Amino acid sequence: MKDDNAILCLKTSLKDAYSSLWRYKRNHILISYMAFLPFTFFGLLGLFDPFFLPRSSDQLVPTGYNLSFMLYIITTYLWSIPCIILWYRLYMLGPEHLLRRKIWPILTRSYVLMSKVLFLIGVFAILAILLITALAMLISYLNLDSSVSDFLELTDTEFTRFIMITFVVGFITYIFFLRFSLAISARTIGKKIGFMTSWRLTERSTFRMFLSFMAIFVPTVFLSLLTVYVYQWLLGIDLFYSGQMLSTMSYIHIFILAPAITLPLSATCSQCAAFYRHCGGEACDIDQ
Repeated sequence: MKDDNAILCLKTSLKDAYSSLWRYKRNHILISYMAFLPFTFFGLLGLFDPFFLPRSSDQLVPTGYNLSFMLYIITTYLWSIPCIILWYRLYMLGPEHLLRRKIWPILTRSYVLMSKVLFLIGVFAILAILLITALAMLISYLNLDSSVSDFLELTDTEFTRFIMITFVVGFITYIFFLRFSLAISARTIGKKIGFMTSWRLTERSTFRMFLSFMAIFVPTVFLSLLTVYVYQWLLGIDLFYSGQMLSTMSYIHIFILAPAITLPLSATCSQCAAFYRHCGGEACDIDQ
């Protein structure tokens, strides 16, 4: 087993993540289309129309809205879990171990991964509540109500406060995710590493892991947005910001753009797989 005090090599981690992303680009395209297939299928059938139908706040909920909303959740958020597991398996085991005849292990790991994601969401919510409470107590204790109120009015009120709190809490939550990433990665390939074991193995590499993540996530987000923008500009369409209900061709265009849209998510899985290999995950197959 690797030394628990070993520090992640930033250059090696990035080289591993980028090389895996490039080596398995065709497999990434396949998984991305698989991820968008249910959304495109139900969209072309018109089953999302009640959910995307533009309406004012005083209008009644249209007929079929609840079913449409449920299908949207199933085909996006829930369906993304097994697809994320496939990305993890691709970058950790290679394409030869991507799929197996038995489907139930993927479903079981989807449930486990979902529970861990919900745990991180819970951490996010708790941190948000604690931060807001601490800020309120600090303002009250220092009698800063009037001056802080004036400052917030100058900074566009609610939106600015929301951005500030979301950024701080999101940053802290992602640090937790980095420290627990070995446990999440292990679950996707049928191995077991506890949260505390993952926390210990990544103890001295947190800052380097964050820098490595930013060095792969930010460029892929930029490339993804640029690809979508150029595609829309060339075709003279507006898929995401028109404020209108999606048409049949809109679903087809979104399906075509699936590899670009999912690139940041795929890159994150590739980076976490690199963390797993370089932080001692492969030598720690069971919970300790």
